[in-house]
Amino acid sequence: MTNDHDDRSKRFISHLIVVAVGLALLGGGYAAYRFWWKTDESSGFRSQPAVTVTATRAAVETWSDQLSAVGTVTPIRGTMLTSGLAGKVREIHFESGQRVEKGDLLVSLDTSSEEADLESLEPQLRQARSDQERAKQLLSGNAISEEGYEEAFAEVDRLEASIASQKAVIEKKRIVAPFTGKLGIRQVDLGEYISPGTPVTSLQQLAPIFIDFPLPERDAGKVAVGHAVRATSAAYPDKIFNGKITSISPRFDVATRSFDVRAKFPNSSQSLRPGMFADIIVELPTQRTVVVVPQTAIAFNAYGSSVFLLESADDSELPIARRKFVETGQRRGLDIEVVDGVEAGKRVVTAGQMKLADRTKVNVVDSEATSDVPTEPRKP
Repeated sequence: MTNDHDDRSKRFISHLIVVAVGLALLGGGYAAYRFWWKTDESSGFRSQPAVTVTATRAAVETWSDQLSAVGTVTPIRGTMLTSGLAGKVREIHFESGQRVEKGDLLVSLDTSSEEADLESLEPQLRQARSDQERAKQLLSGNAISEEGYEEAFAEVDRLEASIASQKAVIEKKRIVAPFTGKLGIRQVDLGEYISPGTPVTSLQQLAPIFIDFPLPERDAGKVAVGHAVRATSAAYPDKIFNGKITSISPRFDVATRSFDVRAKFPNSSQSLRPGMFADIIVELPTQRTVVVVPQTAIAFNAYGSSVFLLESADDSELPIARRKFVETGQRRGLDIEVVDGVEAGKRVVTAGQMKLADRTKVNVVDSEATSDVPTEPRKP
């Protein structure tokens, strides 16, 4: 009995020790919490320093409605120049990439055989014409038959046709520019024998130039010939090309339910080249008022888009950052439209969000927070 009593006493004492240690740990944890997360009123020491951020105010702007698309640069005139006849390249009159005018001679094929035939036919024609005149005189004196007279005329016609054919062959062996434009890379060499249809070089008219792009069926009633179009290219990211819609296809693609639009650009710098991709913005005549913030203020994740709004704290001169989920719209330059969630004039954090949690106190630097909130919509 004595041993059982002693064992129970020992177990009771052990339980008391565990409880005491647990209470001590809880007390220490609470003290640490007070030390790190609360303010010591006697010393004024703040254990949780404010996070430094930058901020600005949501602004009101007037935006023209826009449609966006991706287009392909297409020349007004563009072709691959080829040889119409077989022959040996005798002369090359151009350099790759050269600008040429309509009618400029580019390549001459060997025409020695045709020229020799032509030289032999011309005296025959002169003789045939002389015989034709003599036949006229003989016919008037009944010294030649009607058949002989007709044969004299037929010989002249035959020789004239042969000469015209030889001249046409010689002309076809001269490859000329069909229009003014810029040549591509030369694809034939001097002395090379080429067959009919052999590519010689490309020729493109670069100014003005077209950009063709598709739009979805829902936008068919929004665009019209004459609407302004802006284009940008990855090759010239800081350059904007301005043009106008010149034609709209009446047919819809049954697979994509889209229709094709063509815009014309002056392209005086000849920066836009056939085959390039271009990002297209179609400017519509309608306008709307929007609330905008810098794109850096928006955090995009799987749960939705959000911003940190700055609010005044009751117990401190420093503001606090409150996370707010928002609905965003179009982007223009460095700004983004906020459809819902942020009112004009509200301060939003633009940098430093990675260090923030909801209700974090912040220290705002380089801020536009003190600027006046626009009372009238302004254009971007």
